[in-house]
Order: sequence, then C-alpha cells, then structure tokens
Amino acid sequence: MIEEFIISESVDYAPYELLTEKIKEYHCDVIPELTIDESNNFVLVISCDGIRSGIEAVKHLVATAPHIDKWVIQKFRQPGAVIDLNYKGLFFKAVDIKAKYFLNKSEIDIELYIKGYKEDDQRYKSLAFLYLDHLVGEYLVMTKIGTIEFKKLGLFAKTSAMKTLPELSELIKALV
Repeated sequence: MIEEFIISESVDYAPYELLTEKIKEYHCDVIPELTIDESNNFVLVISCDGIRSGIEAVKHLVATAPHIDKWVIQKFRQPGAVIDLNYKGLFFKAVDIKAKYFLNKSEIDIELYIKGYKEDDQRYKSLAFLYLDHLVGEYLVMTKIGTIEFKKLGLFAKTSAMKTLPELSELIKALV
C-alpha cells in the first residue's frame, strides 16, 4: 500500500496518514518521510522533525527496524544535494538564505537572513529549517546549532560577510 502510494504520487494521503499514526503511537515526536532513492529503493526516513526530545526514539526505532527488501530505513533527514523546496505553498530557494554564525562553546548560534521573510508567517521558519535539515543534516542541526534567529534579508543588505547554507554546513561538519 505504501509502495503504491509513493510510486503513484497520489493525492490520497491515507496510507501516509496511517503510517504516521502508527509511528506516533510509538513516540509523539517521530514522523515518517517517504521517497525513492537513485537506486529505485523505497526510503523511509524516520525523523523527529527537529524536535530534540525525539532523538533517542528515532535512533531506537531505526536500530530495531526489520530488513525489508528494496527498502532503506534511514534515521533523520540527511544532508544531500540542494533541492528547491516548497512548504505549504511558500517557495524560496536555498540561495535566498544567508547566515551569520557565532561560536558558543561546542555549538554554533546562527542568524538566518531570508529574502522576503515575514515574521508573522511561520512557513518561512519551517522552510528554512527544512533547508537546514537537507543541507546540514537534521541530527547536526539539533546537536550542533544552539540558537537560531530569523531575520529579513534586505534588498541592499551587505552579504559579503555572510555564509551561504552550504558554507554553513561545512563549518558545522568541521565541528563534529
């Protein structure tokens, strides 16, 4: 049922909602994400959607998951190629985000400057977090980034001292 859902790109999300319901019975902060990888394997990403209290639950669930042919069970969103993301109708590219960082003991505090950012629209923060998860990796975002502030990237803002998300990713990976 889930394989058919992934392949068909159906608008009927009942199989995904059922899977989500079952996983949330295990732990309220854990969510599934489904995709297909470059080898045509089905991929189930077990995520805690950036909520630190779900880290151990994700680790345990993945560690105890059975082997299923043609399936990859992955813990947390992993860093990968930059893709353009859309969140609930809001679209902006990773290049529309610049970052300043500040070392704080073993973590990095960051300020994210987003083109077109509207403070009263939570979709901007959610989409920025998704970009961080996909460029840095969900686990590193939760364990190596301290505070995150969101700000509007002004039209004439000086960005030469700011980092791109891929540059920020490399900096965070160097801390590991």
